[in-house]
Amino acid sequence: MTTAAKRVALITGAATGMGRAFAIRLAKDGIAIAVNYVGDSNQADAVVNEIKEAGGTAKGFPADVSVVPDIIKLFNDVIDEFGGIDIVVANAGIGMMGIPIIDVVESDFDRINSVNYKGTFFILQQAAKHVRNGGRIIQISSTSSLYPAAGLGIYAPSKAAGKVITEILAQELGSRQISVNSVFPGPTRTPLMQKEVSNEELERIGQAMFLGRMGEPEDVAGVVAFLASPEGAWVNGQQIIVNGGGRI
Repeated sequence: MTTAAKRVALITGAATGMGRAFAIRLAKDGIAIAVNYVGDSNQADAVVNEIKEAGGTAKGFPADVSVVPDIIKLFNDVIDEFGGIDIVVANAGIGMMGIPIIDVVESDFDRINSVNYKGTFFILQQAAKHVRNGGRIIQISSTSSLYPAAGLGIYAPSKAAGKVITEILAQELGSRQISVNSVFPGPTRTPLMQKEVSNEELERIGQAMFLGRMGEPEDVAGVVAFLASPEGAWVNGQQIIVNGGGRI
C-alpha cells in the first residue's frame, strides 16, 4: 500500500481522451492517481508510466463501470492500495451519435445507459460512501444534454442524468464538506469524438465555436484541476460549461 501523505484521485475511463488528460493534470498537482480502465491495459499502462516518469504516483485498476460488483471492487482496491480516496472524477462514458430516435433499438438503449447512466450512478454512490471528508466528486457530463440536437436522442439523455444526481449529492454530502459538481465539456477532440464524427464535421463544429476551434482534453482538465484544488472548495452543486462558447 502506498503510504505517501498525498491526496488520492480515482478517475474512471482514464486510459484515453479526457480521462487521460485529467490523470496527467492532477498528477502534476501532487495527487496520486488511480487510473481506471476496461479491457486492454496497454493504454492505461502508458498513462501510469508517463505519470511515474514525471515523478508522480499512479497505478492502473481494471473495472467495467456497467457492472456494479466491478465498481465496488474498484473502490476497495484503490483504498487498499492508497489508503483512501479524496477525489473521484466520474468520467467513463460511451457515445452513440447520429442515430434518429426512430432507429434506436433496445440493445442500443441498454448499452449506452448501462455505462452513461447506471455506471455513473453507482460510481457516484460509491464515491459518496468512500471519499474522505473534505473531498471532491466531479461528474463529467456533456453539453449535448444542454443543447440537444437531432441524432442525439439516446446519448444526450444518458449524459443528462449525472447533472441531477450531482445536484442531489451536493446536498446530501454537504455536512461532510465534500463538494460535488458537474462539468459539461463541449465538442472536444477525443478518440470517442473522432470515431463518431467525420473530420469534415469536426472542422465545421470547430468553426462554430466562439473561439473558432474544437476543444482539447487539456482545456477541460484545467477546470477539473481547479475543482479538485483547495481553491475550488466553495464551488458546489454547480454545472460548469467548458466549451469555448457556442451552443453545441
